[in-house]
Amino acid sequence: MRWIMALIAAATINVAVAAEATKVAVVDMERALFLSDATQEALKEFEKANKADIDKLKGLQESLTELQKKIEKEKDFMSEEEARAIKNEFETKGQEYQFYGNKLQKLEQKWRQELFQKQLPSLEKTLKELIDKEGYDVVLNAQAAIYKSPKADITKLLLERLNAEK
Repeated sequence: MRWIMALIAAATINVAVAAEATKVAVVDMERALFLSDATQEALKEFEKANKADIDKLKGLQESLTELQKKIEKEKDFMSEEEARAIKNEFETKGQEYQFYGNKLQKLEQKWRQELFQKQLPSLEKTLKELIDKEGYDVVLNAQAAIYKSPKADITKLLLERLNAEK
């Protein structure tokens, strides 16, 4: 019986030592990429290229806010015709706002996907260098981890390396 207990204790110690020796980290590659200086510059270019739509969207938002204030302020003093006209204008501008908002959202989503796919080989290379230098045995995608200690998150290290590559 003692022999079995000693064997179980030895196995438990071996498992604990093996687990202790494994260096595990998590990383959010997408977050590191999109927070990098190079991507922030590319985002400015994207915004510049779509300035007309962005300005149109901001103008519509301001118009909708002004109409909303006007409705609240003057609703008791408006005739039915005026109220209907303002309501129709509000709905028209609201639809236009939705159209431009959806258009910009789709453009940005497409831009993000293309940029990520374009930068992925370089990103993976930089991550691999970091893994090799720091000696990690396991690196998981941060979104796949149920819990992660801030000490185990190497996203910031990856971001620093991406910014240093300029």
